[in-house]
Amino acid sequence: MSDHSEDISRELMVDGNAVAGLLQDVFGLEMTASPAECANCGQVNELGALLAFIQAPGAVLRCPACEEVILRIVETPDAIYVDARGAAHIRLERRPIR
Repeated sequence: MSDHSEDISRELMVDGNAVAGLLQDVFGLEMTASPAECANCGQVNELGALLAFIQAPGAVLRCPACEEVILRIVETPDAIYVDARGAAHIRLERRPIR
């Protein structure tokens, strides 16, 4: 028996930049530089710096400090579900009107 104590989910983890296209599809903006505050520990990170798990039927973004879920996005044939209850806030920059 192996004494391998690593969390298997760490092997499946990528950074939040891996979901850049999905975030842009959902929010209509480039989001990887948008800061989000973790509702659990208060740390602020850009979405691209969050821990991303994309092997499920959707994407889960976790805080790199406390590993709590900040954002979940699931696409179905009929809808896109966004659960951001793990974020105290996500800051979206306004684009200047030209």
